Amino acid sequence: MDTFQLVKRLATAVVRRRKRLALSIFVGVCLVLVPVGYLVSKEPPRFQTSATLLLEARDSRMPLFQELSPLRPLPVQLEILRSRSLAESVVENLPNAALKDLLEVRYGQPYSSKIENAFRRVTGAELRIESPQRRILGELQGGRVSFLTKGDHGIVEIWAEASQPQVAVDIVNGYIEALLARTRSFNIEDARVSREFLEQQLADIKKTLQGSEDELRSFNTSHGGVRIPDQSQTAVSHLSEAETALAEVAANRKMLDIRLRALREKIETQKGLPPPPAPALFPAARPAAVPDNVQRLRAQLAQLETTLLDLRTKYTDEHPRIVLVRDRIGEVQRHLGEAVKETTMVAPAPGAVPQRERVNFAEQVLLLETATHTLAAQEEALQRQVAMLRRSLTGLSQSELQYSRIVRDVDSNRSLQKLLADRLVASRIREQGEMKNVKVIDPAGFPVPAANPNRVLLLLAALLLAALSALAIPGALEWLHRTVESEDDVEAITGFPVLGAIPRLRGRRPMYGSAFATLSRERPGQDFMYTEAIRGLRVAVQLAARAEGLRTILVASALENEGKSTVVFNLGLAFREAGKRVGLADTDFERPTLHLASKTQPTEGLAEAMHAQLDPHTLASLGDGIWLAPRGQAFRAQTRGIMASNRLKELMGELAEHADIVICDSSPLLLVPEALFLACAVDAVILVVKSGSTKAHELTRVKAMLEGVGARVIGAVLNEVPPSTVDGYYKRYYKAYVKRSAS
Repeated sequence: MDTFQLVKRLATAVVRRRKRLALSIFVGVCLVLVPVGYLVSKEPPRFQTSATLLLEARDSRMPLFQELSPLRPLPVQLEILRSRSLAESVVENLPNAALKDLLEVRYGQPYSSKIENAFRRVTGAELRIESPQRRILGELQGGRVSFLTKGDHGIVEIWAEASQPQVAVDIVNGYIEALLARTRSFNIEDARVSREFLEQQLADIKKTLQGSEDELRSFNTSHGGVRIPDQSQTAVSHLSEAETALAEVAANRKMLDIRLRALREKIETQKGLPPPPAPALFPAARPAAVPDNVQRLRAQLAQLETTLLDLRTKYTDEHPRIVLVRDRIGEVQRHLGEAVKETTMVAPAPGAVPQRERVNFAEQVLLLETATHTLAAQEEALQRQVAMLRRSLTGLSQSELQYSRIVRDVDSNRSLQKLLADRLVASRIREQGEMKNVKVIDPAGFPVPAANPNRVLLLLAALLLAALSALAIPGALEWLHRTVESEDDVEAITGFPVLGAIPRLRGRRPMYGSAFATLSRERPGQDFMYTEAIRGLRVAVQLAARAEGLRTILVASALENEGKSTVVFNLGLAFREAGKRVGLADTDFERPTLHLASKTQPTEGLAEAMHAQLDPHTLASLGDGIWLAPRGQAFRAQTRGIMASNRLKELMGELAEHADIVICDSSPLLLVPEALFLACAVDAVILVVKSGSTKAHELTRVKAMLEGVGARVIGAVLNEVPPSTVDGYYKRYYKAYVKRSAS
């Protein structure tokens, strides 16, 4: 029997026989645990308020780092919001009333610490006592503040609870102020490095532009006006655009190198730190060797960038081919970012970077590394395009080539100067803290009373525990005292085939054949089902007897009141109906009952025959073809000794001489051990099992006893099966069969 069927059986048995016990256990456990949970969760009143923020975030799926943008991926900003370092900043700026509330009122109940201290108190160990600072910080993060995100749009709600309304407002405002300050400090640090680089680059490009303009004026003075042929004008224009783009990409890549170098120097210049362990976290210069998977993805990205540049000369940006290539580039960029994360160490050593900056630090390193590889791929693609466009200008004269080069240098330097100047202005604005990526949509409102979640959870846990107890305890009792319910149970426990399933009749003693006197086969009822079940049992025994030459059969059971005597008598009637000479032997020597079923008076019988005081030929006849061998009157202690001798087997043989089949009743095998001698004296044994009454362990024990003495068991009979189980079978098959035969 598989687990599902076992659980289903146990649940059905609990509902059928132990539902009152289950209900009593549920009510009892609730009466104990619900008050306990209510008292344990008692706490001061709660007041709750919230504020709504907008965290302007950059799409974290694109690995290209926007070097002048103050925006970070939303997961990074949420991690900063939930970080311990930010909570420490909030605690530093809270008023004394809020600190007192966090210290004295515990909403985040440390049940594990209480249990541990209780165990330590019992064992005499030293108790664990938290410092006030740690207790305040744990209460703030574990019991007072929660963050709720709404989708992927960067909208975050900060919820805070306190025993006083003003304290709840102070906590929310403290988080907002700390987050704004933290974001501003990050932006300033990032913008400072960018500003210094841009100032240097802008000064260099001004000198380069001045030199290019002077060279152009000198060329015009010496050569006069030079006109590029129309057929080459388009190529020169495209070459100028490509060189300008190449210069911008090269400038961006240099900026990323500067910022990466600044992050590495941040570790090397930490004051008061011991020398970093080898290998160093970040080398002083970029490693020359690039991992194979990163190199492969970068080459693939460069090829896609080259394809995109070629397609843009033919189609608009909305063309399906360009859209497809851009999507492919984005996919490769994401793979490149994942490869960089796998090959780049981003966790700084303890003390190298302040705790409150570690999340932002690691994210910057990964994005800068990924962006460097991406820009290197773009630069390689642009270099290929520039080289190809330069080769297309071979038809120009020497002066035309020189003029086009000087003009391209001037245009490229002017574009780059304008780009750097715009970025320098943006970097200076950001360094002043003016670029805010955290915006307050809705400030903290007036606090409102809040429910006690600890009480709700404890009460739900009490109800759940009560429900589990109401199911587990009756289920365990049912498992320990589980009964046989179906034919599958009998076969699973004993391995014996089920010869028949006999339904239970209510209100009177079942009798084979009574259905024909009271009912029509067109409307089969319980009597009819009983008769057909006995008839099916008789057919199964006949087949077994014909195959194995069985003449004497013992009908036994584990305990009393399982219906074996009724089965013996009605099975005898069924054999008589089939034209057999039937002998019924009342070998239940402790409590004989066959004379009651046959409505005869107890007379001398088997006990006297065992003592050779009576010829078994003189046993009582019940009618044409069937006779009864009663127990007799002389059963005494000496008779038990005779049962262990060969006389019992000889007596069974003498009875078989006067009948085609002899069916013997038996004492309960678990109550009267002498019945096992009878099981050895007959040709075969049929085991009667009462549905819903015989326990599984009793049936297992009987099987072991019969196998131990070498008795031959041809099968089992499941007796008193609920009518609802077999009623559907007979209505479905017999009724349809009768209708077809009548027509």
